[in-house]
Amino acid sequence: MKSYNNLWQEFTSFKNIFNAYKKARKSTPNKKYILQFTTNLEKELFLLQDQLISENFQFSPYRSFKVYEPKERTISAPIFRDVVVQHAIINIIEPIFDKTFIDNSFACRKGKGTHKGLFEIKKVIQTPNHPKYYLKQDVKKYFPSVHKPTLKEIIFKRIKDARLLSLIYKIIDSYSFDLNQIQKGIPIGNLTSQLFANIYLNHLDQYVKHSLKIKHYYRYVDDFLIFSNNKRKLHVFRRKIKLFLSKELLLDVPKNKTYINLVSKGVDFLGYKVFPSNIRLRKSNLKRFLLRQNKNNFLLKKNQISKLNYNFSLFSFLGYAKHANSYNLLSTLNINEL
Repeated sequence: MKSYNNLWQEFTSFKNIFNAYKKARKSTPNKKYILQFTTNLEKELFLLQDQLISENFQFSPYRSFKVYEPKERTISAPIFRDVVVQHAIINIIEPIFDKTFIDNSFACRKGKGTHKGLFEIKKVIQTPNHPKYYLKQDVKKYFPSVHKPTLKEIIFKRIKDARLLSLIYKIIDSYSFDLNQIQKGIPIGNLTSQLFANIYLNHLDQYVKHSLKIKHYYRYVDDFLIFSNNKRKLHVFRRKIKLFLSKELLLDVPKNKTYINLVSKGVDFLGYKVFPSNIRLRKSNLKRFLLRQNKNNFLLKKNQISKLNYNFSLFSFLGYAKHANSYNLLSTLNINEL
């Protein structure tokens, strides 16, 4: 296994930090913090560089808040300058780890994403001799359950630069969902958590592909699918994967979210229900959109929402819906020509 040392100079270069700033500016929704940082941009970037080079940089506390759609979650958002540092780290280590990932891992990767994942699932399901059964599984409370020492151990196998590792470990140790379990949990809302999530479950991906030798395996974050014509094999795979997750990664599988079913009944994945003959929108997503749209219609009439924000919400749904066979639905909703 190839490992990488002497990354510090490239990481702390002004070029890398400036590129990280540009990425952070695009990814940070709070414009006020960007404006404050950008007002004295050169000064801020050189200060950041000096703090990193001298190893005096300290991450600030997170700003935590709850979101309730599609389910209740606690989001922990770092301040803007910390986002810049996270991007600077990602610039260096993501290419190192990404080349080790399997093709069918789709979350938060260049050239991948939900639509690429949907395309690959369609290729399997919408063929004349498609597999008869599928196994769908996920990980119970994935982000709060990531075992920090195990994650560090996995990262250490590739990254040997002690100073960069120290900074990465600071991020890993910077947050816990439960103060009684400080060895577990990476924050939802951190850019680095997206990469760490892929690094952690890549261990599972390699086991599935090389030890279990499963051909049709697809993962998005902690949701994964396996296809087979042999239902009994899927039961065996389910047990072996559960044991591997528990033993090697200290993760658990929720009973009510693990099932084996016929492909002909539709495969619920990535927000869609994929059938051999068509693709439908997930009912819960459609219901949520209709409720939001009714609310936005009311707010628009009362001039309590701008036309720009109204259209943004609508076009976001249309972008999602266009990947399904939804023409009749959109016609019914009277939004086909918007």
